[in-house]
Amino acid sequence: MKNLFLIFLGITFLLSACKKDELSFLIEGNVNDDTFNSSLSGASVSIYTFPLGGTLGTKETTLTTDASGGFSYDLEREKYEKIEIVVEKENYFTYTDVIPFSNLSTEETNEFSYDLTAKAWTRFVIYNQQPLQSDEFKILKDGGKEDCPECCSNGYTFYYGAVDTVVYCPNDGNRYMKFYYWVNGNESNGVDSVYNTPFDTTTYEFTY
Repeated sequence: MKNLFLIFLGITFLLSACKKDELSFLIEGNVNDDTFNSSLSGASVSIYTFPLGGTLGTKETTLTTDASGGFSYDLEREKYEKIEIVVEKENYFTYTDVIPFSNLSTEETNEFSYDLTAKAWTRFVIYNQQPLQSDEFKILKDGGKEDCPECCSNGYTFYYGAVDTVVYCPNDGNRYMKFYYWVNGNESNGVDSVYNTPFDTTTYEFTY
């Protein structure tokens, strides 16, 4: 009788373990600091699930990376259309990863690695000292970050007449931002770049 009871317990344990494996996705990963080439501790990792046909996600958890930048979560298996992993930390650019349901496995660990870059800013000060209505100033941003909501797109920006303004352009830290500029068409022009120190703001003045 004792042997039968032990066998029953063993079978129950195996069935329970199999059921658990089938009903969850083990998500593990690391977050790295791409600016300083190190692990990024203290970053927030939020996991959202999206039902089939749904546009609004449900936050399942928010984790904090450990000293080595690691995180781990056992996500209950449902028929999701996708999940989103949002990685963020103060003064770093946020990264969002969209993962289709079909890419998730219950049989193996779902491993992810993310690189975050430190924020830096270029502060453009543009001032026309003796403005005329016909004055034109144009700047061509030819380098620097542009894949974030607050970033300045690469390309031309035009200013006319009286100008006295300040424009902030975020960039990845330890990177250059390159630009060309022209005053009144092509009468006065030049090319320059700014090296953006992580977590800092570099000012560049255009006075004409």
